[in-house]
Amino acid sequence: MKQLLLPLASLSVLVAALGACGADDGDGGTDAGSDGLASVELTEDLGCGYGFAVSDKAERALLSVHHNAEPGAIERTVSLPDPAWDAQVLVGTHLAANWCNDLIEEPQAEVDETWEIVEGTLEFVGEVPATGDSPADQPVRAELSGVVAQSPDGERVELGDLSLTNGAWGFFAG
Repeated sequence: MKQLLLPLASLSVLVAALGACGADDGDGGTDAGSDGLASVELTEDLGCGYGFAVSDKAERALLSVHHNAEPGAIERTVSLPDPAWDAQVLVGTHLAANWCNDLIEEPQAEVDETWEIVEGTLEFVGEVPATGDSPADQPVRAELSGVVAQSPDGERVELGDLSLTNGAWGFFAG
């Protein structure tokens, strides 16, 4: 079964990158099966909001992890899934288009599938930022380890470990 992967486009937590991995299905999409998603290289950090997002260079996969709870302190280590965090992988095309931007231009992100992060650990490196305060004056970093994503039909894929950076923690479009 062939599926297309598009990036996550929400201010939740999302980190993903699909670059030159996966099989081309002929229409510019990427094979979202376990082999395709597992081989994606998420290398392009996208800063904004209270969380992290990373995509592949081709913008066909995007992983995001964002804090969705009331403002305040954040734990140094978060086991996912966690009700205070949205974590998913989007599969599609142009997933980083208009990221954290209130000026919408073409092309726009097109999401074919959303895979939920069902396992993993997010651990902040250095000072743990808060939410609701003024934006961070330096990049916020974290390690995401043991990541497992689950497709809408229940297929699970291990994505491994990722180093994440949000150079615009606390900033929002608009």
